[in-house]
Amino acid sequence: MPHEIYAELSCDCCGYDLRAHPPDGKCPECGTSVEESRRLAAFPRRPVWRDSDPRWRRRMLAGMWVLVLLPLMDVLNTFGWAARVRVPDVLDYGNTGRTLSDSLVSWPGVYQPLAFCIGVVLLFSKERGRRRNKLDWTRRWGVICSYVVLLLTAVPILFIGSLVLAGISALFMAMPLKYQPGVTHFFAQVSTTYLRYGPSPKDVANIVLVAFSSIAILLACAALFDALRSSGPKRPAAILLAPLAFFALAYFGQAAVHYISPGMTSPEIFHYGIYFRPELLAMGIADLPAGPNVSGPELPPFLGEAVKWCVVLAIAVWLSIAQLTAWGQRKKASTT
Repeated sequence: MPHEIYAELSCDCCGYDLRAHPPDGKCPECGTSVEESRRLAAFPRRPVWRDSDPRWRRRMLAGMWVLVLLPLMDVLNTFGWAARVRVPDVLDYGNTGRTLSDSLVSWPGVYQPLAFCIGVVLLFSKERGRRRNKLDWTRRWGVICSYVVLLLTAVPILFIGSLVLAGISALFMAMPLKYQPGVTHFFAQVSTTYLRYGPSPKDVANIVLVAFSSIAILLACAALFDALRSSGPKRPAAILLAPLAFFALAYFGQAAVHYISPGMTSPEIFHYGIYFRPELLAMGIADLPAGPNVSGPELPPFLGEAVKWCVVLAIAVWLSIAQLTAWGQRKKASTT
């Protein structure tokens, strides 16, 4: 008995036409089960925002608002508010009144990379209840790029750990040779090498940092476009994301040119190691009450930073309005 022929049944993995294949068969191109492709065909390729995965919606919103708050620490330090914010210190039994400016979070290169990595990784959250599309590969590579950025920015800060490791290796070396652990030489070599090269990385490390942060934002634009077009028209979503993609391509190109010919570009590109430059935005905000004092060579970077932050804020507000609308429609539907 001939099997049933389904209409417009394509392989969910490679797109091969499976209409003439039996339900218990497999795709001749990639080996995906026909029954699995038939099951996934019932899901929409791009569900609207209110019908999409709630966990995915929450993570997208959280990621955008984390990126919005990325300049927060620089603003607090610029206005002197960080010295007034008390923070708990479980190791300080004397109750000396430790403030935010004294904590590790306020150190340069701590809060901003953490906020960048957390925010971008949340944007690459997997959405359930949706069919695969051609841009799903950006999720994995975007997460990898974000983690590389976090590791590279942590290199100058981890010298504290290398000092501890050097102290441990010194204690081991003070012991008689027959009692020394086998990792003594390894600890000493790792700690001394890090203390020599880690706190002051070479230019190539900064170039790689700029390149990976730019790639992460460029890949995040695909995930953001997927979210924005599910809650509104496509064209305004593409226009809104265009500045972020433009700056990402510009920074990546400048990093590549600097690697090939260091004299052709300005070392200012190293300030965009996490794509954003929040300290410049904070200084511009501090000068607003007395009038805009950002001028000369600092004006274009400040304007670019303001544009990027405004775009991030607009996307966060857009998705927040869509989430509130979805909650209202769901609540109205449950009461009727």
